[in-house]
Amino acid sequence: MRNVFTIILLFWSIASMAGEIIAKGTYQGKNIFVQNPLSSDRVSYCTEAVYLNNKLVLQNPKASSYEVNMSKLSVGTSVEIKIVYKDGCKPKIINPSVIKSVSNFKFTNTVVNADDISWQVEGETSNSVYYIEHYVNNNWTNVKVITAKDNQNSYSVSLKHSAGVNKYRVKHQAKLGQIAYSPTVTYNSTSGMVKFYPRNVSNKIYFTGVVSYEISNAKKQVLKKGKGRDVDVSSLQRGVYYVTFDNRTEQFLKK
Repeated sequence: MRNVFTIILLFWSIASMAGEIIAKGTYQGKNIFVQNPLSSDRVSYCTEAVYLNNKLVLQNPKASSYEVNMSKLSVGTSVEIKIVYKDGCKPKIINPSVIKSVSNFKFTNTVVNADDISWQVEGETSNSVYYIEHYVNNNWTNVKVITAKDNQNSYSVSLKHSAGVNKYRVKHQAKLGQIAYSPTVTYNSTSGMVKFYPRNVSNKIYFTGVVSYEISNAKKQVLKKGKGRDVDVSSLQRGVYYVTFDNRTEQFLKK
């Protein structure tokens, strides 16, 4: 009798999780949203469990809709979402396109020189956008945006380099939101390197040219940031600080 009960229980368990939805693609920086109807008992909801890359991320969500949060993944990571649901109902992924890769798009060549950055692509889609990004003070910063031109597949954009090592990349964003990045390219500019003074400071730091700067403490906490030829540090307490500008970091002493 006990074995019969076990078999019945197992059969009910399998029947209560009658279906699976599996969605595969590439993380493009946006999360998946799912409509979650009531199950046939009209009390509980349809979804039993949600797995992201074989890891359980949601169980019995008690809501008519929910979000599959993928924000901890890096853009470009392959994803598989599996939704296990009960018999007699079926959840619906509202925005499946956000994980669909532009599988035929790719950067074929990216080059930077003294005057510009140029790149060639394959599989470009209409109305897509290119963002030219410059690595400045430890962050990728947008410097120019251009819209793709049908059947062009080759682009060049003029640049104004900072003194020293400059890193660039191009981000391609398709109409539906899919993102792809070019390889990072580097150019070392030897023209007029900006300097700062004094290194023992009472009130202000001065630069020999206009720069974007950040002032941080020994714990790497950014205390001031801006753009200009000088920065007022009179409010800082005595001690050692760091100034980051033109993609380099140097030390100064606040008296």
